[in-house]
Amino acid sequence: MRLFADPLPVRLEWHEGELRSVKVADRRWTVVEVVRRWRVEAEWWDRGGIARDYLTLRTADGTLCEIFGDRHSRQWYLQRLLD
Repeated sequence: MRLFADPLPVRLEWHEGELRSVKVADRRWTVVEVVRRWRVEAEWWDRGGIARDYLTLRTADGTLCEIFGDRHSRQWYLQRLLD
């Protein structure tokens, strides 16, 4: 497992409402399955609180990766690789 202290920005590619791929820097993974999804909200009473949507994805090469979308900034990040 590789946990990134500073999550890496990712770009998601969608097709007809389905997540098809995740691009990190110059690497692109084809998504074959969304294994799990969950939401984290902390310090919701504070405008600066955490509001994230997490996805665990299985890619075509068998890699599991965990990404999250920051609901305030609408940016997505790679949090960890489970290989």
